[in-house]
Amino acid sequence: MTTTARERFTLSHRIGAVLLATLLVATAAPVYAVPSSDSTASAEPAGQSASTRTPPNASDPPPVAVEVDEETLRFREELARRQAMLDEFMAQLDALDRELAIATEAYNAAVERLSATKQRVDVAEVDLANATEAYEQQNELLGERATSIYKNGSLAAIELVLQSKSLSDLVSRVKFLNTLGMADAEVAKSLRGQKELVEQTAERLQNAATEAEALEFELRARQIEIMLRIQERQEMLAEAQVELLELLDEEAARRQSEENELLRQILRGASSAGIVIEPGSPIETALAYHGIPYLWGGSSPAGFDCSGLVLYVFRQHGVNLPHYSRSQFLLGERVVPAALQPGDVVFFGSPVYHVGIYMGADYFIHAPRTGDFVRIQRLSDRRDYAGARRYDWQPRVDPPAGVSSPRPVLPTE
Repeated sequence: MTTTARERFTLSHRIGAVLLATLLVATAAPVYAVPSSDSTASAEPAGQSASTRTPPNASDPPPVAVEVDEETLRFREELARRQAMLDEFMAQLDALDRELAIATEAYNAAVERLSATKQRVDVAEVDLANATEAYEQQNELLGERATSIYKNGSLAAIELVLQSKSLSDLVSRVKFLNTLGMADAEVAKSLRGQKELVEQTAERLQNAATEAEALEFELRARQIEIMLRIQERQEMLAEAQVELLELLDEEAARRQSEENELLRQILRGASSAGIVIEPGSPIETALAYHGIPYLWGGSSPAGFDCSGLVLYVFRQHGVNLPHYSRSQFLLGERVVPAALQPGDVVFFGSPVYHVGIYMGADYFIHAPRTGDFVRIQRLSDRRDYAGARRYDWQPRVDPPAGVSSPRPVLPTE
C-alpha cells in the first residue's frame, strides 16, 4: 500500500477539519467573562500595521476568554496522538519500502551481471573447444612430419638433390626442401601459439565460471534479504493497532477512489487533468497493465517490479532495456523537468532505485512496491525525483502483449 507525503498531508487536513468543527462546538459551551483592567482594542483589520491601529475605545466590550472543558482537551490530545502515531507508522513503512526497493534493484543488477557472465562462460567454452581441436590437428601434422623424417632419414634429402638433371632442376629441388623446412618451422611455431591460446582460454573460462558462482551466491543472499524485508513489513502491519489499520484502509480507499475517477476520465478522452493518451504510445501500452500486482523480479503481466514494467513496455516499442533501473538511467537522452513529455521515463532515489513512465500533467505510472499494483501517481508527490530519460521509441503496431484487452477494466462502484 503506497502512502505518500501528499496523502499524509490530505489526511492531516481531514483530521484538522474535525478538530476545527469540535472547536466551533466548544465555543457554544458556557463561557466566563474575564473583566480587564485595561481598555481593549477592537478587532484589527487584515493587513493593518501596528502604526495604523485604531486607538481603543472605552465603550468597547471587554475581551472574552474561552475556557476549554476537559472533554475538548481530551479530544484534541487524542487527535494529536492518532496523527503522530500515523505519521510515525507511515515513516517506518516508507523507510522499509525504500530498503526493499533498493534490495530488489540490487537483485535485478545481480541477475543482469550473472546473465552476462554466463554468456561469457558459454563463449569461452566454445573458444576453448575450437582452440583445443586446432592444437590437436597441428600437433598431429607435426608428428606425421617428424615420423616421416625419422623413417626416411636425412639421406632422402641428399638423394633428392643428387637426382637433379640440370642446374635449374637442382635449384628447384633445393627450394622445395627449403620450403618443407620452413613449413615445419611454421607448424611448430603455430603449435606453440595454439597451445598458449588454449591455456589463456581455459584461464578465461575459469575466471568467468568463478565470477558466475560468486554472483549466484550474491543472488541467493539478495533473495534472502528481500524475503526478510517482506516478512518484516507483513509483521509490522499485522502487529499494528486496529485503529491505525482503519486509518490506513480509509486513506487507501480514498486514494483508490480518486485514481479510479482519474482513470475513467483518461479512458474517455476527457481528462480534466489534461492527460491525452496517444494510440500506440508507451503510455497506452503501460495503461494496459494497470492493476497488475507488484512482484519483485517480475517483468511480465504475471507481475511487475518497477524496472520490469518499464522494460516490458518499451520492448514493445523497439527499445531494449536492462532489468535494472540504475542501468536504465544511463541510457537514452537526458530530459530536464521543464521539458518532460508523455513517454519519458522518470527515476527516483540517490542512487537510483525506482522508475516509472511519465504520462503528462504531473502524473506517472509505475509499479510501486510489495503489496501494491501498477498504478498512477502524481510526480509532485515524490520527494526523491532523480531525473528523466527519453528513449527513441517507435509506435506500437500490435495490441499490448500479454493482455486480452488493450485498456484496463475499471472497477464498478
